Amino acid sequence: MTALCWGTGDFAARYMTRALGPAQTLLFISGVSMLALSPIALNGDVHRLWEPSALGLTIIAGFSTTITGLLLYKALAQGPLGVVVPITSSYPLPFVAVVMAMGGLTLSIPLGLAMAAVIGGVWVVARAGNHGTYDEEHARGSLMRSMALAGSAAGMFALTILITEAAVSRAGEVEVIWLSRIVEFVILALFLISRRQFTSVSKRMLGLLITMGIVDTVGFVALFTAQGIGDTAIASVASASYGLVTVGLGRMVLKEPVRPVQWLGFAIVIIGAATLTLQSH
Repeated sequence: MTALCWGTGDFAARYMTRALGPAQTLLFISGVSMLALSPIALNGDVHRLWEPSALGLTIIAGFSTTITGLLLYKALAQGPLGVVVPITSSYPLPFVAVVMAMGGLTLSIPLGLAMAAVIGGVWVVARAGNHGTYDEEHARGSLMRSMALAGSAAGMFALTILITEAAVSRAGEVEVIWLSRIVEFVILALFLISRRQFTSVSKRMLGLLITMGIVDTVGFVALFTAQGIGDTAIASVASASYGLVTVGLGRMVLKEPVRPVQWLGFAIVIIGAATLTLQSH
């Protein structure tokens, strides 16, 4: 469910971020998520959120989610999906690297091979994409900049998952995601007000933004709910495959050129990411 939600959501984000910009798009999505989760969160054990450790971690998660979303949407708006999405899908690599740096995991041969597979797969995709020919519909601006944004988004997303997991273990998935979305909404609203960068939104756009907000919320709640009931490895492996949905839609709908070697590299990234996740639990 998470893979389907994020995959379709990121594909829709290609349109919205180009029309409204990453910040305004993310503002609407966080607002929809906040409103959708409010009845559930307020009827739950919301008092646990006010404990100092849970509150602090949730606020940090809100900041981290905001930065991750802006980097991701900027990459999706500029780069070809067949290049940037495999890079963002490699987030288990920095996730494992952070866990190892914190002393929670020891490097082993299978883990090292999985890390090498992810790095190698991304390199294959990036190299093939760098030699591809894209029109303005498929890519805007520097391809290297798009890849750098995607890589930064993957790193920040790994950090966001770790922080959110820690908060969820203290206060529950719905409550934490709800409050983190409030934090995200406030940050983005203040940013856009200070820069006066609001763009008018049509009814058609509003409908798509509401759908994106709901889809994004379901994806996050599904992921952390699965992790909460002990299926962390399976949930993370499945969610990492969301890029297949996004790239597939880009190929079918946008007719974006995706070379066979890119599909091969993407498959290596997914297999490596899956192995990384399984080896880290």
